[in-house]
Amino acid sequence: MLLFKNLGRLASLLLLLLAACHSEASHPPELPTGTLAALRGTWLLQPEASHADTLTYRRNTYRFRYRPGGRAGFRLGPAGRFTRYDLVPSGGLLAQEGSWTETGTDRLLIHLPEIEPAEPDYELEVLSYQNGVLRVRRLPARPVVEVMRNN
Repeated sequence: MLLFKNLGRLASLLLLLLAACHSEASHPPELPTGTLAALRGTWLLQPEASHADTLTYRRNTYRFRYRPGGRAGFRLGPAGRFTRYDLVPSGGLLAQEGSWTETGTDRLLIHLPEIEPAEPDYELEVLSYQNGVLRVRRLPARPVVEVMRNN
């Protein structure tokens, strides 16, 4: 009887651990139109699958091959929070905090105020999202709009 009680606890613990794990199957196979917020989470660059101006990302839960120095990426957080992860020459990642907003169909405006010297805002255009693979294109910097006030 004691054996069944311990097995029951073990099974409960195993189910809890499985529920906590995020697999590629838990993400929608395709992105519903106009819902870029569904891309929230951490995305890591897959340079071996990127071509020309198209960058390919996978969720951080994907089983990547080992890459010395790590992988660059970004995180789309709730309430417009954005974190960009850049590789540093000494190894490791540099996290840069900023914000994101949806500027139109399949476009995100990225603002990183912590970068020195300040980097202009830029847009990411979502080209496709299928089966856990996100393909984006970084668009040229947006022009700064000055607002003139009459005194």
